[in-house]
Amino acid sequence: MAAGDLDPSFGTGGKVSIDFGAISIANAVALQSDAKLVLAGRVGDASTGDFGVARLNRNGGLDTTFGTGGKVVLSLSAAEDVARAVAIQSDGKIVVGGFAGSEAAGDVAVVRFNSDGTLDAGFGSGGVAIYDISGPTGDAIRGMVIQPDGKILGVGAAGPNAGLIRLNPDGSLDTTFAGGAGKEAVSLGNAGHVFALSLLSTGTFLVAGFDSTTLTQDDFLLARFNADGSLDTTFGSSGLVRTDFNGLNDLAFAMAVQSDGKIVLGGDTDSTDPVGISGDVKAGWTRYDSAGNLDTAFGTAGETQINPTVLCDGVRGLTLQSDGKIVAGGFIGETTGLASFADPVAGDFAVYRLNSNGAPDTTFGIGGAVRTDFAGLGDGGRAVILQTTNRIVQVGGATTNHLNFAAARYKT
Repeated sequence: MAAGDLDPSFGTGGKVSIDFGAISIANAVALQSDAKLVLAGRVGDASTGDFGVARLNRNGGLDTTFGTGGKVVLSLSAAEDVARAVAIQSDGKIVVGGFAGSEAAGDVAVVRFNSDGTLDAGFGSGGVAIYDISGPTGDAIRGMVIQPDGKILGVGAAGPNAGLIRLNPDGSLDTTFAGGAGKEAVSLGNAGHVFALSLLSTGTFLVAGFDSTTLTQDDFLLARFNADGSLDTTFGSSGLVRTDFNGLNDLAFAMAVQSDGKIVLGGDTDSTDPVGISGDVKAGWTRYDSAGNLDTAFGTAGETQINPTVLCDGVRGLTLQSDGKIVAGGFIGETTGLASFADPVAGDFAVYRLNSNGAPDTTFGIGGAVRTDFAGLGDGGRAVILQTTNRIVQVGGATTNHLNFAAARYKT
């Protein structure tokens, strides 16, 4: 097997499609200590969907000791409920974050499951914690981590602003965070949108997304917060860093922090509209030092792009290999792009790999990119993880009989 080849020992020919009986898509993945994979996302359409969670054995088969036949569906409201983040506690319990009650008007939702997929009655109310941040506008977790002290930190949306929330291990709001409230809406730049989170060893944390530097142009956004939820104004320019590629719209959706403290962002670049759905959209990356300065030793003046098609190519997940190579997951050849978390229409899974200096790794696929089709219809990756040192797993959605949870495994 060459680098980037599908691993035939996983699923069927390296691919897995998980049918919940309705439209579904996995938005996040976490790795258990036993190498089982936990996928979280949406089951149902974009107006009435529910939280969906599935667990795969390390070979890609559904783990029938979890939920019902390896799957759990949980309705939190009569409207749309979507899981967008998942993490595993040290005791094996599974924490899933997202929103309940629609993108436009819902609230932050965090659910904790026991290792067998049942709700953990010791968390929140019967295993569920729902919190409003911004009132009638939509709030959501898009990135989430479990801190070493067991607290749950989430970032995402609070209406038109960035949303921050931190919960105690029992699901209650952490009153040492956000001025005692445990949750807050934060204005970042002109209209900052946050999609990714990295917790640093100091207790500070980074968020990434995009911000409109002008009314018609979005750029990569990176910000750092203190452990109490206040913006760290010593980072970048008063706490923020914005990065433009070529004068078009650039949207960051993924982040990884190297062992040397350098910060890598990935996303969609060179869109001709501010939500990333038109033009020759390219997969793009930037790297910064720990103070927020572009790392000019990376790519070209701190930036790299890969452009496999003249359609929309992009990044939704990032992970780092032990040899310093950067692995990204996302999509290739989408006809209308995948603004935010929209369902795939026509493209395929994409896995990209960069060398440590930001150059595309030409030993991986074609020009650093691997394209995976499931059934000739719309597929898209949402998250990527290293299952072992020599295997990459990407999860997302693949259209077979309809859009399903999907995963694929590749050789590093």
